[in-house]
Formats: sequence, C-alpha cells, structure tokens
Amino acid sequence: MPGPEISIVHAADVLVWRVGRATDPWAWIDPRYAGGQRWDDPNKVFRTIYAADSPFACYVEILASLRPDRPGGRDLLEDIIEDPDDAADYPVPPAGVVDPLWIAGKKISHAILSGAYADVRSASTIATLRPRFLRLALALGFDDFDASALKRAFPRELTQHVAGHLYDLLTDDGEPLVDGVRFASRHGDELAMWAIFERPGDEPSSRRVKDAEGHLVSLDDPDLLRAVELHHLILPTT
Repeated sequence: MPGPEISIVHAADVLVWRVGRATDPWAWIDPRYAGGQRWDDPNKVFRTIYAADSPFACYVEILASLRPDRPGGRDLLEDIIEDPDDAADYPVPPAGVVDPLWIAGKKISHAILSGAYADVRSASTIATLRPRFLRLALALGFDDFDASALKRAFPRELTQHVAGHLYDLLTDDGEPLVDGVRFASRHGDELAMWAIFERPGDEPSSRRVKDAEGHLVSLDDPDLLRAVELHHLILPTT
C-alpha cells in the first residue's frame, strides 16, 4: 500500500486578499528583511508573501499584534501583513489601540491566485513530513510533529525548515511540486491563508498573482471594524 503523500490544493483563479504597503501590496519584501516570518526560508534563498481568503482574515492577522494581553507583548506582527519598511514608516501604536496614522499607509488589495500549494492542515501532509522533522520538532521543545506544532507562532524554525523542504520538492518532470503553502490562521481554522513562494524571475511580485486591484484601508471598513471588535481593540474616531 502506498504511503502518505503531500496533500496539494490547486488554486485555479482563486480570489485572495492582502493588506500591505500602499505603493504595491503584492511586492516582495526587501531581501535584507526576509526570513523572519512563519513560512519564510531560513536560508533566504527565496522570499514568501502572505495572503488570505478574505479581507476580514487579513485584518484579524494584522490587528492581533495590538491586543493588550498578547503573550510576549507586541514585538512582532502577524504573518501576512507587516514588513520592516512598514514598521519604520508607520510605527505600531500602543497595545490595545489602533492608530489611524498607522493604517493610513496601508492598502487592501485582492488578486487572482493560481498554482499548487501544500496543504499543511492535511493529515496526509503531516504524516509525510513527520519522519523528516520529528527530531527538529522535539529539539525545539514541541511535544510532537503534528498540526498543533505547525500552528505555533514560535519558535518559527520548524515551519521555516518545512517551507524550505517544500520549496525544493520536484515533480517527476523536474518542475517545482508546490508554489507555496495553504494553512489556517492561528486565530481560527475558518480563516484560510496562503504563503506564496518566490521563484526565479518573479519580479516585482509572484507570477502566481494576477489582476491585483485595491484601495486604501478605510477606518469605516466593516471587515476592519469586525476584527477590531473581535480582538477587543480601540479604534479612535478622531
């Protein structure tokens, strides 16, 4: 009987969303700052950009860092939004408060995604990866290599090494097996996320992202307000 395999989600004209810098929300991060997020390459061979299935999921991710009771404080933002240039231009406000000036430099954008993505929520994928990464997971302090380990925010070495491994996998024809990762937000399994890998020739953004359109984030955006309420934050009106 064949063993488990990497479960793959094929994105065929899937609508995805991202909040990012107003100049180009889908542009790759500066290579100097790559390598710090959940599905980034620890060796910085490739960059990763993050997207979500809905604007609400984007806002839930970006605002989670502002929760006043967030363990570890507000030292890092969540997976799919922030990069160091953003942080320099639009500093993060005090915990529990959403600063309108911080939001002012952001654009909410949607695009059409294509490609093949490793579904790390799948039992088959986890079983396939476990023999390779169990020792690393235990060394990093995890109880096992399982779904919960892949959803932990820190330490990120585990998911980053998984990302590097997935990036290198090839089909029988010698083509990349996957273009990134399909995963669930730590803030709710119904919030589906995408991590898109950079491939040679991908400039200024991934060739898997087409027809991007967007607008500046508005303080009266219903999805933004829902996320603010979810995280018990304060959004100044003036």
